[in-house]
Amino acid sequence: MATNVVSIGSDLERKSWMREGLVQAASKSFWSPYTGTTKDSVVFQANNASSGAGHTVVFDFDGNLSGRGVKGKDTATGKGEQKKKFSDKITVDRYRLVVDNGDKFDAVNIDDLSNAEHSASRASLADLFIRFKDQALFDTAQGFKDGAAPSHTIQIDASTNALSYKNLVDIEKMLRTGAGFKTGTFGSTTNAKSRAPLTPYRLADGRSIWLMVIDPLTAANIKGNTAAGGIMALATQADLRGSSNRVFRGLLGQIGQLVIVEAELFFGETDSNQLNGSEIEIAGMRTYDSANSAWAGESGFVNSVYSRCLILGQGAIQCAFGKQPDYQFQKSKDFGISSESMVEFWMETKKTNLKAENGEYKKAKVSDLDYGVIPVDIKLV
Repeated sequence: MATNVVSIGSDLERKSWMREGLVQAASKSFWSPYTGTTKDSVVFQANNASSGAGHTVVFDFDGNLSGRGVKGKDTATGKGEQKKKFSDKITVDRYRLVVDNGDKFDAVNIDDLSNAEHSASRASLADLFIRFKDQALFDTAQGFKDGAAPSHTIQIDASTNALSYKNLVDIEKMLRTGAGFKTGTFGSTTNAKSRAPLTPYRLADGRSIWLMVIDPLTAANIKGNTAAGGIMALATQADLRGSSNRVFRGLLGQIGQLVIVEAELFFGETDSNQLNGSEIEIAGMRTYDSANSAWAGESGFVNSVYSRCLILGQGAIQCAFGKQPDYQFQKSKDFGISSESMVEFWMETKKTNLKAENGEYKKAKVSDLDYGVIPVDIKLV
């Protein structure tokens, strides 16, 4: 007998039911407070319900005018500056997460949408989906996904002297001036070309900030610096509350325009740097073992030599979704004794790397580079 795929209610009902579960599980997401549907968000999410596997979602960015003024009676006609346009795009693909429901005998009615088996499966799949999506964003921002080297990095050796207030001031200076960055990875770097200053993320009450995401190892390094001139005491004075401001997860505080938040470390096993390459136990930031050229989760990883922290501004990461997530289940061939449930979705993530459609700025370059992500590679040992 062929495997039988059973639909639960209508297609719209099933998708709505699964989407409701994903919304409920979203509260667990590290990235949820920083995600929006405009380029002003740290995570720029686009939803295109017509996009299936292999379909492309396009992100549009408008540039600022930079033209000169026309003085006195000089002719202004014909001197109008062309509006700059930048774009980027993602091709989404299909992913599926599957759970074994166990023996049919344990369920009252396996075909009943309200049955506890389906509710439990939906909750488990929604939780796994949130970790899947969060890890995709961590891996994308850190440059682990696809193995792409960052266009600009900041390098700090904290193996002998803990991170200091001056380190953070220097970071802020680089973000404001667009100079002083390195290119390359983990100790093998050269000087990078100057770029446009990183565009800050604007809070709902008008304050502009850069998000600095650190892992627990870096957090411990900062907190352990007893000679840091009260660095953490200053940081803990931060108050990011305000009308419509979302609650930042893992908030340590603010120094200047740097808002420092702590994320979890990654736990799981990884056999490739693609979205489907990891078993994700805890979604979080990967550390790097330079002695064995391995990231956390990869075979060969032994010791965390480097932390790769992140400075994030506007439009740092793109997350594209195609068709709405769908819930389905499939009975076993053995007369439906057991079954598996599945959530199916179309998505992809990438760092924003703009293409200049009609001209680039002469000095404040924004195209062909990581637009809103600056990794901070910190040597720990």
